[in-house]
Amino acid sequence: MKKSSIHHRLAAPRQRGWILLEVILCLSLFAVVLHVVQRQTETQWHLFQQTEQDRQQGDYEQKRAAMTQLVGSAAWLNHPQESIKQGYPDCQKCTGDQLAQWFQTLPSSSASAPLEEQNND
Repeated sequence: MKKSSIHHRLAAPRQRGWILLEVILCLSLFAVVLHVVQRQTETQWHLFQQTEQDRQQGDYEQKRAAMTQLVGSAAWLNHPQESIKQGYPDCQKCTGDQLAQWFQTLPSSSASAPLEEQNND
């Protein structure tokens, strides 16, 4: 009896050591698994963000192409304001008969009608 109780007392600290080692090993393995899962989640999130950004860019390009088709070229947006001003010819101010003559040469008859009425008065 004495041998078994002594053997049991000596085995208890050794078992506690093995149990502690197993717990540390399990916790380490659990930490590795959590780390791998976190990296995969981050990768999937970045992939999702990139996919969403690509989709939005595609939508933007489609809308831009549609607006360009509706409105025309947007080349005037790329040029500075000075170059646009330089494109216009220098105009002289015209008054009186010169102004009436200019309006009468317009292709629209509605634009020349008010001037004719004013000249007749």
